[in-house]
Amino acid sequence: MKKKTIIILVVAIIIFCTAMAFFMWTLSSKEDEPENIIDVEEVSKTKDIENDEYIDFTFYKEDGTEVKLSDYKDKATVLLFWNTNNEDSVEVLKKANGMYEQYKEKVNFVMINTSQDVDEKIKEEVDFEVFYDFYKEGVMKYKISELPSILYITEENEILNAKAGFTTTDALEANLEIISDKNNRIDDTEN
Repeated sequence: MKKKTIIILVVAIIIFCTAMAFFMWTLSSKEDEPENIIDVEEVSKTKDIENDEYIDFTFYKEDGTEVKLSDYKDKATVLLFWNTNNEDSVEVLKKANGMYEQYKEKVNFVMINTSQDVDEKIKEEVDFEVFYDFYKEGVMKYKISELPSILYITEENEILNAKAGFTTTDALEANLEIISDKNNRIDDTEN
């Protein structure tokens, strides 16, 4: 009788362990499945940048030459703080590059990397010059706490929009259109 009880107990333990393993496997496989698949292109995940007042600052070309934001007063400017090691930053940089040809006559593209260097592959993929904030002057003055961060500046040094986080192509293009159109309206009134 003892032998039969031991066998039943062992079988019960095996069944219990198997059921628990199956239950745990089911839970873990459900966690791996996305509940709601959303195309990242369609979702902007931005928030306002705390400092939305224009502030001049110094940043650098790759060879170490100093450049000031005020050097770009000739037309509207899109100012992007990004980092080569941040996927969202690189994605927004590529989105801006996709619009460079269309807007380069109306808008300055000032793309400032917050790390010390840029992957050569990324530099080859973009048409505009990449700048560096070696001493974090721009990051501190604009209180950049999240990358990417993008500011849309008119020719009069007015910041029309300042957002931190991943932005959509549509949002980027809409803001470029607004600051470039504002530029054109100013030019038209002068004639």
